[in-house]
Amino acid sequence: MANEVRTYNDLNHFIDQVSRGLFNEASTPSVLNADVTESDDKYTVHVNVPGVNKDDINLNYRDGVLNIDAKYDHFEDHSDEDNHVLLSERQEGTAHRSLNLPGVDESQISATTEDGVLNITLPKVQEEDHKISIN
Repeated sequence: MANEVRTYNDLNHFIDQVSRGLFNEASTPSVLNADVTESDDKYTVHVNVPGVNKDDINLNYRDGVLNIDAKYDHFEDHSDEDNHVLLSERQEGTAHRSLNLPGVDESQISATTEDGVLNITLPKVQEEDHKISIN
């Protein structure tokens, strides 16, 4: 089993964190935070996607890489009876994550969302030893 999951978004995550600190932004992060576990027969990925509709999540697995894209589009409007806006908070944007998870049986990948968490199960290809006869 591999003990290291390589990600392609480390630089983007660093830039996002620095810009949030510099500009004091409370916007949605551009990189999705994930927990990845591996067993002998599968990878399991849990990604925080609070408030994201499942129709706004796109999953793709190709060449050993799982790509996750999510579109955030939250809007809250608080106003009084005279239409004086007391508070207006808007968050919108996209977030992405790529994870290198080789040896997956692509036809068996499954995903669900529950309580703002995207849960992805990626079963590994079960290779059987090929016995070679000696003549």
